[in-house]
Amino acid sequence: MGNEGFRAAISMSGSLIEQLMMWKPDVIELLRGLVKSGIVELIAEPYHHSLASFISGDLFIDELRQHVEVNKSLFGKVPITFENTEFLYRNDWGELMEKAGASVVLTEGVDWVLGWRSPPTYVYGAPNSRVRLLLRHYRLSDDIGFRFSNRSWDQWPLTADKYMAWIRATPPGDFVLIGLDFETFGEHHWRESGIFNFLEWLPKEARRSDVSFIHPSTLVNEDPPVDYIDIPSIISWLMWRRMTVRGRAMNSKGSRSTTWHH
Repeated sequence: MGNEGFRAAISMSGSLIEQLMMWKPDVIELLRGLVKSGIVELIAEPYHHSLASFISGDLFIDELRQHVEVNKSLFGKVPITFENTEFLYRNDWGELMEKAGASVVLTEGVDWVLGWRSPPTYVYGAPNSRVRLLLRHYRLSDDIGFRFSNRSWDQWPLTADKYMAWIRATPPGDFVLIGLDFETFGEHHWRESGIFNFLEWLPKEARRSDVSFIHPSTLVNEDPPVDYIDIPSIISWLMWRRMTVRGRAMNSKGSRSTTWHH
């Protein structure tokens, strides 16, 4: 994939890192190579993939800094892109992530937050901190994450060329943030579903479609954000997923995260 210009941003909890070091150190070595080659960007999160942000600000910052340190120690990189567990976000949590070293924060592209700004394809600012907010495109993400192997879905089967056509057809913006769980590949969708063949062809079809893969941190520069988003109430990836299931909207077509630019 590296030869096709593939890029991804990955977040692994400190708990997972500890288990990999103990039982599968070869995975750590593989990730070291991917980080060194520039294919993978590391994302910082609460060390234990916890709900520390609900307990206290000090605990939240401590877990974030602990995660930054383990990434620095193992991979030689200091993450500047952060996420809270399950993309949880609120204005004050953004401030705390900035104190822990964040320049970029990934969270969910919730419709009520975006309002007239939809879709979530621009870099936004936060009203009370200097972090830049990148919002997940939940429809295009869930096309892979949940609908890929659903044979009753009116867009099944999902092929790499079809998916890239959807990326290209997304209304103008700076990027499309696709956020997926690790278990998407092999658990939510078994090998027999064709998910790994889809992944293999995705970079090839991206190149043919003139779509490039980029890391979240590369979207941050001195330019002002297109707008500022005020998020006084809690949003999350998991919250939207539950609302989607309950609303029976799983067949509608429009991390851990990959950002596409077109």
